[in-house]
Amino acid sequence: MSTEDPLLSGDHAGVVSAIDKLCASVVDDEYLARIDRDAVFPAEVMKVLCENGWASMVVPEEYGGSGASASDLTVVLEALARRSLTVSQSFFSMWLLGAAAIAARGTEQQKEKWLSRVARDGALIAFALTEPASGSDAAAVSTSGTRTEGGWIVNGQKVFITGAAIADVIITAIRTGRGGTKRDGITTVLLDPRAPGVEIRPLSKMGLKGIDLCEVFLDGVFVPDDDVLGTAGEGWNGVVDGLALERVCLAAISTGALTDVLDRCLDYATVRKTFGKSLASHQMIAEKIVEMRTAVDAGRGLYKRAAELVDRSHPEAATAGSVAKLYSTRAYVDATREGVQIFGGYGFTDEYPISRHYRDCKYLEIGGGANEIQKIIIARGMGLRV
Repeated sequence: MSTEDPLLSGDHAGVVSAIDKLCASVVDDEYLARIDRDAVFPAEVMKVLCENGWASMVVPEEYGGSGASASDLTVVLEALARRSLTVSQSFFSMWLLGAAAIAARGTEQQKEKWLSRVARDGALIAFALTEPASGSDAAAVSTSGTRTEGGWIVNGQKVFITGAAIADVIITAIRTGRGGTKRDGITTVLLDPRAPGVEIRPLSKMGLKGIDLCEVFLDGVFVPDDDVLGTAGEGWNGVVDGLALERVCLAAISTGALTDVLDRCLDYATVRKTFGKSLASHQMIAEKIVEMRTAVDAGRGLYKRAAELVDRSHPEAATAGSVAKLYSTRAYVDATREGVQIFGGYGFTDEYPISRHYRDCKYLEIGGGANEIQKIIIARGMGLRV
């Protein structure tokens, strides 16, 4: 297709080809419509991905994985999102994000337990940071951890937690102390979602229905010391360290999903005829499609640059990640709106997948830090006081 990346290396081209071949056998529009309609996790696809070694990419080699770089992983995420936004988001939210946190800050025992399970069995790891009163102010953690013999007693509430209802473990930010700033005294723990005192309630939402978004209530939950991730009171550093990678990945996912929108609009507009010629032959429709193509190329360039900076641990990685996330998610949202317009009345029905894209896309402008927050990060990276 004309939307494929012509600059893919041999290895990355092989990755994209393998994912396309695998997804062609298990992912089609009927399946995607079903998981959306029934709001069910794409467990069958994730199982096939794990069985074919894709889950192991997020795990370091010493724990049974392949230790893929950010540049490698973003290629995978874009390729998956071209087939299914839900599957790509699940790969990121339930494998990559948690595995990266444990690999970076976990004890040897924690790494052996969880990373090997992700690589071998596709274990699902959720991440719980947001609270009802915090939102974009992520460091305003009030869920408390009180010291007790052998561990901590946790009380509080988390909200908008992706995959909590299906997770094998939930990395959870709690407050175990106070310091000079609200970022001091935050601890991350590996929370068992089946432990006494944990209640998980899925939220009803307008899009991305194939992966749950939950409230998590914690009432006197005991977390043993062995399940503290990193050093108690210094958990915020671990959260911050993963933000650049998270935003780069969301940019790659958005670019892949946007590419699917573009391909579908191009196919439909070429076949559909109005006033005696193809829809795509009308200048205003062609312009919409051209804008989508331009956004794909620009988004791809931005996320690839940001991923390389993440791999180099470059000081500009955080700003570049925010730039990529801001542009790509916004471009995806714009494309779905124009896509519905191209499909006309059919775009307003569930007969074509474009309506699902229209409902799903907004999540990406909010998740991983709302786009307004990305603008603040970019401004500060430029030396502006905001």
